[in-house]
This record gives sequence, structure tokens and C-alpha cells, in this order.
Amino acid sequence: MILRSHFTDHKGCNRSKFADIWLPDGTVKSLSIEGAAILQGFPSWYEFPQEAATAGSIIGYSVPPSFATQLFISVQSKLLGAIA
Repeated sequence: MILRSHFTDHKGCNRSKFADIWLPDGTVKSLSIEGAAILQGFPSWYEFPQEAATAGSIIGYSVPPSFATQLFISVQSKLLGAIA
């Protein structure tokens, strides 16, 4: 899960890249706002504000769509089971 706090450093400053990814060939890439959004489940067409703190808040405070879907399915099945 990606948290809002990942977008700030130990001094409380905003940062647009917060994680390094090591590729099999040894290349190191920094995870961008766009990359974090993809990992969190945002569609590619979603437009984030330019400011890293605001975009990070949106990503970090969001509920991943796949989690929300599974939660809804679970609650729905329990409610339907209680009615029957």
C-alpha cells in the first residue's frame, strides 16, 4: 500500500520520487508519481495536479480500486446471505 507519508522526507519537504526500483540488468529507476499511481490502481487517463504534495495526497489517501471491488463483493454476498 502506498501512503501519503511516502511523498514527504524526514524534514517534511515534498518529493516527487520516493522509491528506487532495481531492474534485473542492474539499472536503478526512481518511482515517479505516475508510477505510484499505476501501482495504486489509477487508470492511465487520470490527471494529477503538478504539485507532488497534492498528487501524493490523492494517491496516498486513496483506496485501491481492486481492494474496493473485493470489499464490495464481500459485503454484498454477506448482505444477500442475510436476506435469504
